[in-house]
Amino acid sequence: MSQDTNREIASRAFRIVGTFAAEMEATEKQYVFITRRTGQKMLKLKDGISEIAVLFDGQADNPTVYDALKAALPAGQFEVHTWRELLPFQMAYLKILDGFMWIWYLVVFVAMGFGIVNTTLMAVFERMREFGLLKALGMKPWWILREVLTESFLLLVSGMTVGNALGFLCIFALSGSGIDLSALAAGAEYAGITRIIYPAMDLKDVLMSNMIVLVLGILVSAYPAVKAARFTPVEALAHT
Repeated sequence: MSQDTNREIASRAFRIVGTFAAEMEATEKQYVFITRRTGQKMLKLKDGISEIAVLFDGQADNPTVYDALKAALPAGQFEVHTWRELLPFQMAYLKILDGFMWIWYLVVFVAMGFGIVNTTLMAVFERMREFGLLKALGMKPWWILREVLTESFLLLVSGMTVGNALGFLCIFALSGSGIDLSALAAGAEYAGITRIIYPAMDLKDVLMSNMIVLVLGILVSAYPAVKAARFTPVEALAHT
């Protein structure tokens, strides 16, 4: 049963000749498949087609094709929509997830910041006599500050290199089999998500997270660096 071109209810009885298995049970309940000719006759479409869906290989969006179709097709006869416009519920759900991800980033980065400050500060106090000797030999406070920040920068770069390598390996290992959410299938289907999620990597997210880690790491390392630069030779050399 559906609405035909005259905005009247059209219905027809069909004989079920087979079933299909979909990723989500909701898809199996919402969709049935009939031949195009039969559907055109039932809906009085003649040789017309009510909707054409374009699926791009390997990407969710293609703004160039969307803009080209929008410009080429007459607005009075055709409507061109992206999947984001056709699925507002999923878009709202994704925006909520993005908000939670920012909160998660904040928690992780704050914890990371405390860890960097604690580690760097302990290293500075352990090398207090070294910094005092350097200042006694004439090293300027700015040079000590630069030395500590340089060491922190190298540690951050090493950590990001190892972390990115492990992250890429995990994504590569799980991209084929995916992450099975069968235990949460009901909740996932309610949100329009399949039971298996395949991890993917976005270059923008990788660059953004690495830049945040690098900038935040340098900022939180500034406090131990300033402490090291303010040590006096007498105070540092008397430290045991």
